[in-house]
Amino acid sequence: MRITYAAKTDPGRVRAQNQDRLYADGSLFIVADGMGGHAGGNVAAEVAVTETVASLKAGNEPERAIQTANRSILERAASEVALEGMGTTLTMALVDANESMADVFNVGDSRAYLLRTGQLIQLTNDHTFVQELVDAGSITHEQAATHRARHVLTRVVGVATEVEPDHFRVPLQYGDVLLLCSDGLINEVSNVEIAQVLASRLPDEASETLVRMANQHGGNDNITVVVVRLDHPDREAVLLAEEAQPSMAAPEVIPRSERSLKTNRIPSPLPTHMTERSAISRPLVRATMFLFLLAIFAGVVVLAIDIYVQHSYFVAALGNRVAIYQGRPGGVLWFNPHVVDLTGVRLDRLAQGVRTQIQHGISEGSLAQAKQFVYNAKRQFQATTVAFGGLG
Repeated sequence: MRITYAAKTDPGRVRAQNQDRLYADGSLFIVADGMGGHAGGNVAAEVAVTETVASLKAGNEPERAIQTANRSILERAASEVALEGMGTTLTMALVDANESMADVFNVGDSRAYLLRTGQLIQLTNDHTFVQELVDAGSITHEQAATHRARHVLTRVVGVATEVEPDHFRVPLQYGDVLLLCSDGLINEVSNVEIAQVLASRLPDEASETLVRMANQHGGNDNITVVVVRLDHPDREAVLLAEEAQPSMAAPEVIPRSERSLKTNRIPSPLPTHMTERSAISRPLVRATMFLFLLAIFAGVVVLAIDIYVQHSYFVAALGNRVAIYQGRPGGVLWFNPHVVDLTGVRLDRLAQGVRTQIQHGISEGSLAQAKQFVYNAKRQFQATTVAFGGLG
């Protein structure tokens, strides 16, 4: 079986940096999509690819190689504050042409596909919050496509002390095409379009075309594709083999624990700041959070003052009339008092002591109490007038 391949990565039309990394050497193929701020994503993806390749070439098993990369990212993040919380997806295919077999591993939402006789089969499962909701039957695939948390990952290389990759063993046949890609491709180009390109073009042209299409459709994220074609040296033999071989069902995942089979639960995604791709730096996030909390505190204070003012009343003079105001004498902040009852009681028809009190303002706990004060003041003046009139 003869292997031809091509790989291409592009920053897209929106992102200032390309935080994707890839590796391809004819038997080992890797795509990593980093995350973690301005520098962290670049570093995490680079470390993941470099350490995984080095570990494999040293003779380690794929799972151990990915664990080595995971540990290296954690150690690097611990030694540099600016890289705290960085992580990366990792999708890898080890192709054995002699055995006609591919071992595919993945962590995160970068994907691997197989094109066979025109049919595009997704080999990997996305480790995302919304995918687990779909698996649990909580939402549909259509709802997942526009869900606001669709980019939040539940499994990442470099975030937790241990990482559990999924493993798929894929029997290969002549004419098969493997595609490894970051979500910058699949978010912009449909499966139908991807299948058409892979079926009609050789790897070099296919990789160029897919990246170009993703950019034409928006290019909102970094785009990385690795296209691997498996052929017989004899082209005619390839065509005969394709006609003779039946279509292959979706390859069976080899679970590494029972946890990967549980779908009847609501998932607990990793903290968003550690797993969601974002160009916003962590200091900016902290500053935004501080301002948000400060705004909440200020809102609570203003609400408390408003409640206090709305339940405060006082009696004061308005010209030569006695008025009842809502609020506090002189006002509080921008909450100015206002008249709620302009009584018919004249200030010069009250006793001198009461008149002086009213001119300074008499605070009362409620509107009823304020009205009672005015009523009492009026009755007191009338009683005094009658008494003095009787003496006279």
